[in-house]
Amino acid sequence: MIKIALRNSRKPGNGLTSDESAAIHLYTMQWPETHASVYTSLNEALRCQNRRNLTPWFPYLKLFFTALYKLPSLKGTIWRGVRGNLNDVFDEDLIWWGVSSCTEKVKIMEDFLGTDGERTLFNIECTNGKSIRAQSHFEAEEEVLLLHGTYLKVVSRWSPSKDLHIIHLREEPAPYQTIAPPFEVTPSPVDLPSLKPLTISKEPPKAPTAATAPVKPSSEIFFLDLSLTDQ
Repeated sequence: MIKIALRNSRKPGNGLTSDESAAIHLYTMQWPETHASVYTSLNEALRCQNRRNLTPWFPYLKLFFTALYKLPSLKGTIWRGVRGNLNDVFDEDLIWWGVSSCTEKVKIMEDFLGTDGERTLFNIECTNGKSIRAQSHFEAEEEVLLLHGTYLKVVSRWSPSKDLHIIHLREEPAPYQTIAPPFEVTPSPVDLPSLKPLTISKEPPKAPTAATAPVKPSSEIFFLDLSLTDQ
C-alpha cells in the first residue's frame, strides 16, 4: 500500500513533498478486509484516552499533519453522515478528537448512507477544512478533512423525516489549544509605507487641531522527523 501511495504522489502540489502527499493518499486508501485501514487504526488511537497509543504513529503523524497544515483552508459548508440517530448525543458544543472525513457534496453523503434506516447528517460550517481531492485515492468523493481537535458548536437540529436527522454544526475557535501545529508559521512580512519627497515650506508649521491631528491605529506535539521512504 505504501508503494502505491508513493507512486501516485510523484507530482504533489500545494508545496507538499512526495512523502507528505503520500501520507494523505495512504490515509484515504481502503485496505484488504484482513487488515484495518490507516484511517480506522489512526482514529482509534487519536480517540483513545491512553495517549501512549499514539507513540507508534509519530513518524506518520509528522508527515500527515505537516501535509494538511500546508494545504489551504476551506471555508464553507461540508457534510458528514453516520448511521443511527445522534440527535440526543451531543450537547451545545463538542470536540472531534479524530480526523473527520467529510464531503462538499450532500449527494455523495446520501449515496454513502443510503435512503433506508435511521441516519444522521451533519451540516457543518467549517473555516479550516482541508480539501484533499488532489491527494485522495478516490478523487470523485471530493473529500474534506477536519483536523483532529476541531471544536464545533451545535447551531440547530431537526428531522425532516422519521429516519433522517440533521444536525447543524459551526466550527469555532477552541477555548483552549487542542493540538499544536507541526511547524511554526512564519508571519507575513509587513508592508511599509513608501517614502515621499521632502517639501520645504517657507511658512512656519501650524499646530495640529483636534480635527486635523493624525490618528494612529492601536497597535506541542513532538514528532520524529522521518519519511515514508525511511522504512
